[in-house]
Amino acid sequence: MKPNLLALIIASLSISTAWAETLNDDTPIEITESVSVVGEQESWFEEARTTALKMDADDLETPYSQSVLNSTLLDDFKANTLEEGFGYVSGFSRSGTAANSFTIRGMAADLQNLQVDGLPGLVSRFGSPVTANIEQVEVLKGPASVLYGWMEPGGMVNIVTKKPQAEAHNSVDLTYQNFVNQNKGGYEGSVDSTGALTADGKVMYRLIAGGEHENSYRGLVDNNSRYLYPSIAFQLDNDTRLDLQLEYTKEERGADDGLAVLNHDINTAASIETWYQENGDFDNDEGHALSATLTHQFNQQLSSEVRWRSVWHEDERDLYENNAVVASDSSLRRRDRHQYNAREYHFVDARLNLDMGEQIKHHLVMGLNGGYEYRQYDQLAIDSRGANVSLYNPVKTGNVLTEDPGSFRQWDIYNAGIYLTDRIELTDQLSLLAGVRHDYQEGDYHLYYRDADTSADDHTDTRSTNYNAGVVYRLTPQWSLYSSYAQSFSPQAVATYDENNQQMDPEQGEQYESGVKFGSDDGRLNMNLAWFDIHKYNVVENNGDYNELVGEIRSRGLELNPQYQITNNLQMQAGYTWTEAEVSNSLNDDAEGNTPAFAPVHSAFMWSRYNYPTQVMGGTVGSSLGMKYESVRYTDEETSKRVRLPGYTVINAGFYYERNSARYALNVSNLTNEQYYTGGSADTKIYPGEPLKLSLSAQYEF
Repeated sequence: MKPNLLALIIASLSISTAWAETLNDDTPIEITESVSVVGEQESWFEEARTTALKMDADDLETPYSQSVLNSTLLDDFKANTLEEGFGYVSGFSRSGTAANSFTIRGMAADLQNLQVDGLPGLVSRFGSPVTANIEQVEVLKGPASVLYGWMEPGGMVNIVTKKPQAEAHNSVDLTYQNFVNQNKGGYEGSVDSTGALTADGKVMYRLIAGGEHENSYRGLVDNNSRYLYPSIAFQLDNDTRLDLQLEYTKEERGADDGLAVLNHDINTAASIETWYQENGDFDNDEGHALSATLTHQFNQQLSSEVRWRSVWHEDERDLYENNAVVASDSSLRRRDRHQYNAREYHFVDARLNLDMGEQIKHHLVMGLNGGYEYRQYDQLAIDSRGANVSLYNPVKTGNVLTEDPGSFRQWDIYNAGIYLTDRIELTDQLSLLAGVRHDYQEGDYHLYYRDADTSADDHTDTRSTNYNAGVVYRLTPQWSLYSSYAQSFSPQAVATYDENNQQMDPEQGEQYESGVKFGSDDGRLNMNLAWFDIHKYNVVENNGDYNELVGEIRSRGLELNPQYQITNNLQMQAGYTWTEAEVSNSLNDDAEGNTPAFAPVHSAFMWSRYNYPTQVMGGTVGSSLGMKYESVRYTDEETSKRVRLPGYTVINAGFYYERNSARYALNVSNLTNEQYYTGGSADTKIYPGEPLKLSLSAQYEF
């Protein structure tokens, strides 16, 4: 760990300790009627989480690691998109700009690893989900296939959306942002209204709407987005509730392929403001979703929940994308790309939760899960290359390339799974967990080449059975030890055949995890220390003649997550992850033994907030201090392709003033204006992190 990182963590802990000692001084404080003690904070800690086990369970009783970003914490960050909060999740690293461009515990994620209320399907692909509709984010570390189906083994992000409430509440949020050194910025606003539609409070509504306009610090990469989230809930009786939700998002942004470098050397990168695309190039996104949830409590032992989610999404890219670096004259060759994609998701999850037994208690979850996914990728232009520009002083060429169409590809994928888990309380101290799931998937694939007038069609099916298990031992009411095992699977792409022309078996993943958890009686101090070992295998590689299931990736490490509400006015949380990841087996000598892309050995974060305990001008004054750190990362696993990205430390701060129903905040992101890079691939797409930015926000509740 870098000395400056260690110093920063020690300094932060020292400041917190000093504050705590000051605020807990034994010297009596006489409080008169003219002075009111204010500034009490809502906790960032959520004792119960449902994502890991699909049941309400105390974190101390769960044999897996979890991280939660609740709405209080997201408000303190002033995170308007989920991406702004991901840096405060241990073991989490960004790898690009798309919604699913991240790694967890050294393992790359897929769209399936990012779910909404426990079901797949985002309404946006290029942009990170906005937080206006998010109640909290639950991140489950390690494989989650037994309860949620196919996905990569690093972990799962579950977005828990806001629901209608019977108690009336309305709020308006306004934010202005400015990149200080570039003198560019933008503004955004949102409204959130909820309450009862009937006198008895049994019909409730919620309406969330908003929009954003941002002038990026990079070229003409402007972003205009708008969203609408209406929902309605029916309390059909004391035991039954039906929720219906709609989502609509539209994003229009300038296309941006990032920076390019010479000879895979990040030190040759141009300034972070450099932009290589043409004026008018764009990345557009539009999506709709309809969700329904029906819950019913039959009795104290038996309950049911049925969730359904349908998503219709399309995105379009039209740009001169970064294609290849020409070292001889330090220029960048570009390619004319015009791509239209369409996706649909229609998924359902139906489950029963049954509690039974007296001396030995069983908590059973039995469910069916599955659905249909449609994908369409249409290359309207792809093959024309040229229109070179300088890496350091790009002069736009205009649209000089002839559009040359490529392929049209279409997938229809059907999936069905059945699962059963049982959490068994053998004694007050000892509990076990066991689970199993079986999946069946079939897919149709159609390929058509526009420029050759040729086509191909394929149909394949695959099956997979996966297991999980765990044990938790409560040493005391505050301390627990746990150990667990979990499997994951991810089907190969349709028409991935072996030498016998048979569809290849799915990729598999497994994780062993052990750890210790602590939770104080008052809920103020919580800690989780975990060791993990993830093994991903059955990765397809081609030996020159045919495909083989020989690729393997291994990732092991340690995670520490302390969270401490020191006083009513001061709390902090931190995280540290040490990860040792490698491509443990490969036919490619250029990759074997290397670290996978975006798997830093060290990563850490800290966030703290302090509210002054007495009123200032009739209101509450508070401040926050936070940091995020990642060590060296690589953009690829192959030595001949990858770029080494240096480690970085970003410091963020916030200042708050709250009076009555109004809240004002000034947030400073990247306080020291650190130059760093957050993602990319090869040497033609390197994404810089945001420079120094000020955000001024106001929230009014009524």
